[in-house]
Amino acid sequence: MRTASGREERIHRMHELLKTQRIYDSSALQEWLLSLETKYAVGAAPEKYHRLVNFSANAAAPYHQWFKYREGFAGELIAELIALSGAQKGELIIDPFCGSGTTNVVAVLSGYNTLGLDVNPMSAFLTNTKVDRYDTQDFEEIRGFLAALRNFRGGAPRKSDREVCRYFQPARFDELVRIRSFLDTLPESRAGQLLRAAFVSIILDCSDRKRDGNGLKVSASRVKDTAAFFEEKVALMIEDIRRVRPCDGVRGFGLCDTACHLYQRYENCRDGRRAGAIIFSPPYANSFDYFESYKLELILGGFADGMTGIADLRRGAVRSFVGAQVQKACDPYIDLIAKEIEEAIPAKEARTGKKDGRTRKVPDMIRGYFSDMREVLRQCALCLNPGGKTYIVVDQSAYLGKIVPTDLLLAYLGEQEGFAVGRIVKCRNARTSTQQLNQYPYLKTTLRESIVELVRN
Repeated sequence: MRTASGREERIHRMHELLKTQRIYDSSALQEWLLSLETKYAVGAAPEKYHRLVNFSANAAAPYHQWFKYREGFAGELIAELIALSGAQKGELIIDPFCGSGTTNVVAVLSGYNTLGLDVNPMSAFLTNTKVDRYDTQDFEEIRGFLAALRNFRGGAPRKSDREVCRYFQPARFDELVRIRSFLDTLPESRAGQLLRAAFVSIILDCSDRKRDGNGLKVSASRVKDTAAFFEEKVALMIEDIRRVRPCDGVRGFGLCDTACHLYQRYENCRDGRRAGAIIFSPPYANSFDYFESYKLELILGGFADGMTGIADLRRGAVRSFVGAQVQKACDPYIDLIAKEIEEAIPAKEARTGKKDGRTRKVPDMIRGYFSDMREVLRQCALCLNPGGKTYIVVDQSAYLGKIVPTDLLLAYLGEQEGFAVGRIVKCRNARTSTQQLNQYPYLKTTLRESIVELVRN
């Protein structure tokens, strides 16, 4: 992984920024973070990675295009990281936060076995569907199911549907309920699995919402005929499978579980295969509620029993959202960052004249997030032999102008859990709210999205 020149200049700029802007009140914290920036030889390669850390690069790629997963990244990036890892064909490529399965799809198409974990059952389902194998018999079965669907009448909304029906025009919602009711009559099979994945993949497009920020915002649906749109999605998926098939002799698994149980899951399914590399992008420490963004698919798709079911899923996730339980920090420096944010809150509330209940929850979220991620890194280390590599795609965040340098902190925690830091590469500038940029303009060019390379000692 090559990095662009100018590392010393970037470190100098960071030093000047810390000194002139007084981002942190603690000089000890300031010097410590600067030492990490220098020690890890943070470089930059935006010309190479800027496009690849964005899911839009998958917009027309086979398998990846099935489901619009906003937090994903390009399959090309995964292919490059697998190559850089030195993993051997047939070994397991692992993603403990598999999302819509990008890492796992690239792995099986490239001749590697793969394991994907996600606490979100929809993510595990989509991943498992994509890495499964289908044949002519499955396609014939699908053709028969679609013919039966055209003549199917009936289907009633579930109680939990009441919580999301307002996001749809009535006719589209009724048609989605009809399709889902038909799918519920199908036996367990690969054909049924593919149809269910197609159904889940059209839900957002059929709604009058789009994913934006920390949830959903109004956006009129362009779908004219829901049933026809569903059949078009199925046809697209079958065409992808016919064109691009997994390599012979490899298997993929998509499992619903927390990344904090990675090693146990790895031991249960590896069947003697060694972990070749671990590649993932965890939830970012940005206080976003990722379950809120996917609540339409989770509820209508039957993965969660309404918002109560989503709350249950949320409790098992890495604590990247506000509302995380009070947590003692896993490291004194991380606690210092949390305290810096805590101590900046009264000044903001005095300036605005309003209590900021959301930001008051951020310090505990920071403590909980890095405590959870430290355990994830420990699990990754257990899975890898010496020399095995882990790649983490992650961005930095900021609260009240206080930067949370997630890439540096994960590298630092990785060192404590059995890794050496290979390098950190900046891929692009990270974004923050317009409100925060107006008050702290230095964040525009300071926050970054990075790839962290860890090597098992």
